[in-house]
Amino acid sequence: MRVLLVGDERLSHTALATVQSAPEVITPTPTGDVATGPLPPVCDHNLQMVVEQVGDQLRQLTLQRQRIDRRIAILKRTLKGLALLYGDVLLRTPEEVAERRLGITHACRLVLDRADTPLSAREVYAALQEEFPDFSRTPGNHRASLFTILNRLTKYGEIDTFLRNGSRFWQKRQQPDTR
Repeated sequence: MRVLLVGDERLSHTALATVQSAPEVITPTPTGDVATGPLPPVCDHNLQMVVEQVGDQLRQLTLQRQRIDRRIAILKRTLKGLALLYGDVLLRTPEEVAERRLGITHACRLVLDRADTPLSAREVYAALQEEFPDFSRTPGNHRASLFTILNRLTKYGEIDTFLRNGSRFWQKRQQPDTR
């Protein structure tokens, strides 16, 4: 049995058939990529076997990736739940806890957790400077870093952002009461 290797991977008949069933295929030419019409039907039995093997392998890898993604999500939720119950200290060794400085992201979380009202970036920055004096001693553009962190925390769903009177404000996301 012949097997076609592409990029160190074996190709099967089903994958090539899938490619061939596409209405247009882009074929590289010396002058660039040009769209051509559908390919003629596969006549070679060996080529059909290769297409089937590629399709099977593609399906298997896709299912594997879905299982891995689900497992990663479960593990992340488990770690987050444990960290909420026991604190981040649970996830580090005692030596790391003693030596590790508080990160800017964690400091932003703490400032927003403690705030009773939504805060502007300027207010978050002032609170960071007041509560964590080491924050502004390191070189760098701290305001840009702060905006990046606030936007990332918003993207993660940990905090909410909104506009009020033309200014952007951030606050800790309110968890729904599940009692």
